[in-house]
Amino acid sequence: MAKIASFKDVISDKFYDVIFSALSAHIEENPARLGCRSSYVEEPEEARLEDMEVRLLSITGTTSTELKFDVAVSAEIEIAETVRRERESDSAEQWFRVSCSCDISNGIKNFRVEDFHIYSKSRAGKPGQLSDYLIPIIHKDELDTVAEDFLRQYYPEALEKPMPVSSAELAERMGLTIRQEHITKTCSVFGQVFFADCLVPCYDEEKGVYHEVAVEEGTILVDPDVFFMYTLGSYNNTIVHECVHWGLHRRFFELEKLYNEEAKSIVCQVKEGDAPEKKRSPLEWMEWQANHLSPRILMPISTTKIKINELFAEKKAQSPEAAPSEIMEQVVASLAEFFGVSKQSAKIRMIDLGYTDAIGVFNYTEDGYVQSHSFKSKAVGKNQTFVATEADLAIAFLTKPEFKSMMESGRYVYVDKHVCINDKKYIGRTAAGTAVLTDYAMQHMDECCLAFEISYKKNNQYGASYYTECALFRAAMSDSQAEAGYVHNQFNQALDIKASTSSDFQATVKAVTAIKKTLPGEFGDTLSAHIKRLGLTNEALADRCLINEDNIRKYRSGAKTPKLQTVVALCVGLQLSPLLCFDLLDKCGFTLKNGMEQAAYHIILCTMTQNSIYECNEMLRSMNLRPLSKEE
Repeated sequence: MAKIASFKDVISDKFYDVIFSALSAHIEENPARLGCRSSYVEEPEEARLEDMEVRLLSITGTTSTELKFDVAVSAEIEIAETVRRERESDSAEQWFRVSCSCDISNGIKNFRVEDFHIYSKSRAGKPGQLSDYLIPIIHKDELDTVAEDFLRQYYPEALEKPMPVSSAELAERMGLTIRQEHITKTCSVFGQVFFADCLVPCYDEEKGVYHEVAVEEGTILVDPDVFFMYTLGSYNNTIVHECVHWGLHRRFFELEKLYNEEAKSIVCQVKEGDAPEKKRSPLEWMEWQANHLSPRILMPISTTKIKINELFAEKKAQSPEAAPSEIMEQVVASLAEFFGVSKQSAKIRMIDLGYTDAIGVFNYTEDGYVQSHSFKSKAVGKNQTFVATEADLAIAFLTKPEFKSMMESGRYVYVDKHVCINDKKYIGRTAAGTAVLTDYAMQHMDECCLAFEISYKKNNQYGASYYTECALFRAAMSDSQAEAGYVHNQFNQALDIKASTSSDFQATVKAVTAIKKTLPGEFGDTLSAHIKRLGLTNEALADRCLINEDNIRKYRSGAKTPKLQTVVALCVGLQLSPLLCFDLLDKCGFTLKNGMEQAAYHIILCTMTQNSIYECNEMLRSMNLRPLSKEE
């Protein structure tokens, strides 16, 4: 998304002259009422606006499409009076509060200047006020009130007695259409709501490729595999989350569309926690609001308390000898079933409402969704795992020289959170050539995947006390965070010997070495040689790596030098082995150094060039890093 413009910036840019003209007329008509005095001019009889600067802007009232707002401006005014037939003049500065209104539907229409006042800092904001980016200003202690107001508008019966809120019914009442699509391969996006018609890339599981899907304004896309933050959420929570965006945040997109034609939707990613409050961007504030309001809409404060107390009485009567933790488990499970949410969401809502004993039940520690897999009993130790995140791999690249050397050899592929031996017995290919684990690999993980040691560190940022601020934060119930670190132990050493002696690897080394010997000495010529060897065209390579076709032509001719991330993208598009990747980087004058971004590039070049550029970009975004190239 392009740089976000504030509403103040828009008004300053597009309506400065209108405000200047109106304020100028007001000043000329009211010279004695401007609060301007000087040692030369004591009783102004004339006044003229010389210059003006927009300083502040505050929204004072809203309807569905109309905005009322005050613009605080500092004005430089020439004032004058006539004393004993002598005209005295001077300059003075005064701040004004200019009250305005406009319609903000498909652009700003009917802009009007309605009133003028001398600016006063003490003027208090009004309830329902919007930020400078037209996002509702909602404080934590107002969340339940805002949720009830939302229900009062769209689903009032849910406030009368305990009942499940049908997300499908809510969406229909708001004029929205729900549609299921596999948004990404890695389930990094659980939902999107669209504010304009557009084409969006979605993942075809059967073909293993991305394809464009036409989506209309007012559509909610939901990924059937991921819903809301994995174990935390449910289908209902995802839909309500997107409904909140539609109900509260449409004005932001009307504002954004004035400067950014690409603004189409809010992409809701699977991402833990909240950014620090002072550092949140407008998009992060919208996610914060949707995250916090969704459970409060599905489980309204007053009726949820009624239902919780009913369930406690019911479960205690049914099982009078049961331990308190058993009763709590039953209550959380029944509450989740009744309101149509996940157990984890019901649990966090109970804690939020004061039932703190719920902290002890239904805890989850796994980091996101990983396909089920099997291995021989006792193949690895109690605190070991075959699952490693991108961040785990990046740290291993930066801190474990033996791991870095193993990955640079080309013996391994990183796929579906596993570092697997690059052998056809374990690595398959989709129709599009993307690497996937074979069924055999999934059932014999100890034969083909490196093991990582699980360690824990104190969860100071998101401990058990934090959950009340982040209503749907998966890791908040744990006082520790799990990390998977590489250890060059006996198991991994034996696996690496197996990987280095496999017939597939030996054949690959021989073939890659032969190719490298035939390559020219210059970057552009080497790029051309790879394109020719693979039978590609500039257009085909452009599609594979999302790089402009004309730029590829310039890289080949030497007329233009690519950036580092562009060379990495080219390696992915060409599906080069690590040896050939680093040859291409070297001929362009690049050497990977320390740092998280460089480590991420190392992961891609060593283990992910058989994957699509979309998957590589998803991996980078999951690490809060820039994508390799722009996804049109």
